[in-house]
Amino acid sequence: LAEGLYRIPATGGTPTRVTTLDKSRNEIVHSWPYFLPDGRHFLFLARSSQTDKSAIFVGSLDSKETKFLLNADSSMAYAPPGYLLFARQQTVMAQGFDAEKLQLTGEAVPVAERIGRYLATALALFSVSETGVLVSRSQSREDSQLVWFDRAGKQLETVGPSGSFGVIRLSPDEKRVALQRVDDEKGTYDIWLIELTRGTPTRLTFDPANDVYPAWSPDGSRIVFSSNRDGAANLYQKLSSGAGNDELLFKSDDAKLPTDWSPDGRYILYQDFSQKDFDLWVLPLFEQQKPGLFLQTDFAELYGRFSPDGRWITYVSSESGKREVYVRNFPAAGGKWQISNGGGGQPHWRRDGKELFYVTADKKLMALEVNGSSGTFEAGIPKALFDLRINSPNGFSDYDVTADGQRFLVNTLVEQNARSPVTVVMNWTADLKK
Repeated sequence: LAEGLYRIPATGGTPTRVTTLDKSRNEIVHSWPYFLPDGRHFLFLARSSQTDKSAIFVGSLDSKETKFLLNADSSMAYAPPGYLLFARQQTVMAQGFDAEKLQLTGEAVPVAERIGRYLATALALFSVSETGVLVSRSQSREDSQLVWFDRAGKQLETVGPSGSFGVIRLSPDEKRVALQRVDDEKGTYDIWLIELTRGTPTRLTFDPANDVYPAWSPDGSRIVFSSNRDGAANLYQKLSSGAGNDELLFKSDDAKLPTDWSPDGRYILYQDFSQKDFDLWVLPLFEQQKPGLFLQTDFAELYGRFSPDGRWITYVSSESGKREVYVRNFPAAGGKWQISNGGGGQPHWRRDGKELFYVTADKKLMALEVNGSSGTFEAGIPKALFDLRINSPNGFSDYDVTADGQRFLVNTLVEQNARSPVTVVMNWTADLKK
């Protein structure tokens, strides 16, 4: 996805790229390909770090040329005799579309209301058949609840209200948690803080753009985060007290997401989406503050975390063909040690640096003893602690751990007591103006 969409023969073979991300539009992913009747052209969504630039395009198996259709941030579908369906907020829109000329006609009109959407992926919960049946579902949102667990997986207590949360980070004094939270009306993220003793949430950022990936400074006085308020996702910081304005730390043409702040407060570790995929960089907070490359390969390097002594960085890489957890030296990315096997993500250190935690592909929380006190890194045998009820093992920081490694704050999915309703409309084009 980081390089666009690919085609592969149904019988197997070598993937061939058919679309390429447009860096001038700050595109971050191409998704939801949908074939048109000729079987050669397809619709797809090009998502941008600037949501208002996300758009639906037409691509072709025979050419890398693409054609812009309209701005939207949702999955889409084609329906005969000639309509393009997509979502704006919670409404399914239909607009005339000539599948031979690849041209829109007329104006978009609403055909279904109050549908559900998965904001993280832009999936709109509707489907349409060739025989005139339109199906939609409401309430796509999967709420989560912050829950404390012990090492045996026993639930201890909940924290604050439920909501649509992501990227939870305990403060250094373990009195607050920072997280990104969806604005239900706008569909964008802001940074919030929750006091752990009272469960009181307080909003930290207010910009209408997406503010994501909070990380605490070592003394807990500041929070660095990423925001696309000025084009590509750039690095900002704000006092955790909420006082003052957001301060721009670093701006460039590439999308950037901060993943950690070094224990000595001198560096911010971030992942930078450059030519091929995410790479790991460090931003010095002294002298000229010129970013330095930590690790770049032909694969994705993600979710870096400093060890408590600042001598090591654990991260996730796709170099083996699946995401696994690794450790390298810092500041020079010298030796490499693979930590997980069979899939792993979301690594965390215990505060004394003697234990690492990560999540397996089947959402088990693992722990292993480690020793980085000498010039080399030693890792023990991973042991399963308990199963996590989280959205995906490939996310970033769906849990955090206390300094002593005895309690885990988990962004736990809330079990829905009732299924969201499904609406079926027969002959949905009947009321459309021809």
